[in-house]
Amino acid sequence: MTKVSYSQYSMYSSCPQQYKLNYVDKVGTSESNIHLVFGTAMHEVIQYFLDIMYNKSKKEALSLNLKELLLQKMQETFISERDKQDGNPPCTQDELKEFFTDGVAILDYFSKKIGNFYSKTGYELLGIEEELREEVKTGVEFIGYIDILLKDKTTEEVVIIDLKTSTKGWSKWQKNDKVKTAQMLLYKQFYANKYNIPLDKIRVEYQIMKRKLFEAEGYSVPRISKFIPPHGKPSVNSALSSFNSFVNTVHDDSGNRRADIEYPTNKGKHCDWCEFKEKKLCPIWQ
Repeated sequence: MTKVSYSQYSMYSSCPQQYKLNYVDKVGTSESNIHLVFGTAMHEVIQYFLDIMYNKSKKEALSLNLKELLLQKMQETFISERDKQDGNPPCTQDELKEFFTDGVAILDYFSKKIGNFYSKTGYELLGIEEELREEVKTGVEFIGYIDILLKDKTTEEVVIIDLKTSTKGWSKWQKNDKVKTAQMLLYKQFYANKYNIPLDKIRVEYQIMKRKLFEAEGYSVPRISKFIPPHGKPSVNSALSSFNSFVNTVHDDSGNRRADIEYPTNKGKHCDWCEFKEKKLCPIWQ
């Protein structure tokens, strides 16, 4: 069974040639970096906080030393990623210090403004890192993980929350990017399929955690902001249609990735951080 994910779809949408080199030719290398270390650690800290808050008490959650917990999680992730890379560190000590400082500021804001994002009254925690698996084509299985799942006890709506770490937050262009926001729409559809829940009983939300703030007109932009993309049935159907088109284009009838089709290169600014440009494996950079 060939595994397919939102990240594969996103990569193909950005540059089909990059997708080919990674998943068809399999010449890519999985190299970790500070963004992965920091993002993983922040996810784990917030998920742990919410587990304590909903399954024990809000008071106990607020008594956690989040600074210490973040340091521990960043150290653990750093070591884990270093070991995966045969001792090659995923980032520098200076990067760790900078990102840790930013993370402390985010968590300080999170604990002070927790009521803006999570309420224990009327809500229950359904799950953390909920796995989604669904066969989307013969021989092709979608796989994804939901960061946080809540249930509104009054309306019985399920809330799918995705945590995003970002340097400056999402711009208007990013929020309007249909591929970028498709992740939660796909998760909504596949979660509905998994539990046979009507789509209108599921809502989605991104929580964007910003490392860097910029003063604007005398006030500071908040460290964490909610973003709720259009997620009605037409939006879900559109995202699913685009995703299915990708699946059907790059997989044959047996589910194998196709090597017999053209994978164009989308030359642009994103090439600057593509490993295949540096390694001269991409045709236009050879």
